[in-house]
Amino acid sequence: MEDFHTMKRFNPGNNAGLLVLVAILLIGLGGSNVMAIDKQVAENPLNNYQGLGKVGATAIDEVICNIGMVDNLISNSTSEYATGTNDWTILIGDDAAVNPSMVWKTPGQYADNNHYLYFASLRIGYQGHNVRLSQDQATNITIRRDGVDDDALSLFDTQFYVDDQSPLVPNEYKVGVGVWQNTYAWSESYRDDFIIYDWYIKNLNEGPLDSIFVALHADADISTAEGGTGTQAWSRDDLPGYYRDDDANEYISYMYDGDNPTIPGNDIGGRQSPKECAGYLGSLLMYCPARMGETEETIQSGHGWWDWNSDPSDDDAQAEWYDRASNGLWLEPPPSPHDFRYLQKFGPFTIPGMDSIRVMVAYGLGEGLEGLRTNLGWANTLFTNDWVGPSAPQAPVYTVTPGNGQVTIEWDSEAETSHDPLTFEEDFEGYRVWKQTEAGWSLLMECDLIDDIGFNTGIVHSYVDYDVHNYFQYTYAVTAYDKGDFANNVESLESGKGAGLSAEPGTYDMTAGEENSGIHVVPNPFVAQSAPDYGFSPTQDNPATERIVFVNLPPDATIRVYTLTGDLITTLENITDDNGDQTTAGWDLITDNMQTIVSGLYLYVVEASGEDDFVGKFAVIR
Repeated sequence: MEDFHTMKRFNPGNNAGLLVLVAILLIGLGGSNVMAIDKQVAENPLNNYQGLGKVGATAIDEVICNIGMVDNLISNSTSEYATGTNDWTILIGDDAAVNPSMVWKTPGQYADNNHYLYFASLRIGYQGHNVRLSQDQATNITIRRDGVDDDALSLFDTQFYVDDQSPLVPNEYKVGVGVWQNTYAWSESYRDDFIIYDWYIKNLNEGPLDSIFVALHADADISTAEGGTGTQAWSRDDLPGYYRDDDANEYISYMYDGDNPTIPGNDIGGRQSPKECAGYLGSLLMYCPARMGETEETIQSGHGWWDWNSDPSDDDAQAEWYDRASNGLWLEPPPSPHDFRYLQKFGPFTIPGMDSIRVMVAYGLGEGLEGLRTNLGWANTLFTNDWVGPSAPQAPVYTVTPGNGQVTIEWDSEAETSHDPLTFEEDFEGYRVWKQTEAGWSLLMECDLIDDIGFNTGIVHSYVDYDVHNYFQYTYAVTAYDKGDFANNVESLESGKGAGLSAEPGTYDMTAGEENSGIHVVPNPFVAQSAPDYGFSPTQDNPATERIVFVNLPPDATIRVYTLTGDLITTLENITDDNGDQTTAGWDLITDNMQTIVSGLYLYVVEASGEDDFVGKFAVIR
């Protein structure tokens, strides 16, 4: 199988695809937005059917998407977990609630076990029946991560393929349809409340497939068991609805926890404090092609719902799925809560021979309908901006240096000129220093620019942690954060902590934290409070215990030390160590004018015959 992300920009199924590819290249050279091209052709991972990759036999593959605020099971199984029923299609979530099934990780004691979804599924209808995708034709799930894999679109991409070519599918139901499912998810606050489901539906035949219908079915059981009592505790107090704006092409089908009739009073969103299930679970249509006979893309064809008593029956379930997906009805919300399902409908479409169509939805949660619209709206913003959104400043490069009863953390300033990839503005605001404890990361220090945001402390690039004990290991991280974009409801974004860097304070080791080769200075930084513990013994020639040592020097070296403003403060010549070897040079931190140097950063230049000059720096902390 050709790599998904190298295929995703181009569908070679026809000559029109070649023209689109050339157009993309020309547009890209001009700096225009690639997403302005026909989205039905762009980003298509479906090459030709032959050689798409080994199917996974009958093995079930599954992963948990849990990097944002929504956790959900992603599986290549076409059978329900709890009942074993073969639904002959791609399933979303875990009906057994063993794995996360659209769990929204909002604060509160019920957040981790509040599954908003029983299960959802992709439905494809053709000629009066449901297309039967079979799990024995499924490939294993591929995972890609932004920052690890260069071709990842999000922090957590998944992909697998499945089709209806299994010998388990009766010949009369074999249509010749394959589907790639791709999902994308992020962790930043403005885009962590949804998972994008991106389907490419492939016609495996030479001739066209006309009147293909596509639908997203969702059986949402919204609440924990704490949300009610008896048989209606979990699922039978839900209400479906839809939001439709034809002018803006905004279509959302959703469901929420209604007023449970077995509970006194109004318990919409739950009966606990805070509400244990206040979220609206919904799916936003992000893209679909134009319907047959029409020209405008991304148009939803209908919205349906029914209660559990009206689930498609075993005898003719596949025909019932087709009827519900193809009837074009927009059903108004029911008058009272029950155990409902909803069906978001798209089509009919034509798929040319050996070509494909794309259908994509953002599936997620928000507080109330407006909160849901806001959260899912960010998915559309990402899509229309070629998946580029606001991001945190560049992560600082930092070091941690141990001393006696202290650890010094220092970092660079590159984050301060970072440009936001969406607005292209320099929106850096400040730094945070973190320390890892048994309870997790704790904030040690925060500094920010002097402006109209935050604490206005001014920017520094070092911090000394004195709250340590010698010979214990401590782990630190330095992050950078931006101003946020309040006009677009984006909170301040912070770079990641990663694994952090560790240090063990105690008596200074001349090689600790330093490279063991090359010219360098120890200790660096020099901390006056720790001078007695650096191990420098007074001698007749050099009684000072405040000392730094230049090591790995070339023969006949001369060292000149400068302030950052370029003032020469001392020159060290004819350097030998106690054994007469010219490899190290000690300095008592006293200038040629007999003044002790103050706190700050200093430069030094090492000169030697036949060698290039070496320039280094060291810090002094008093």
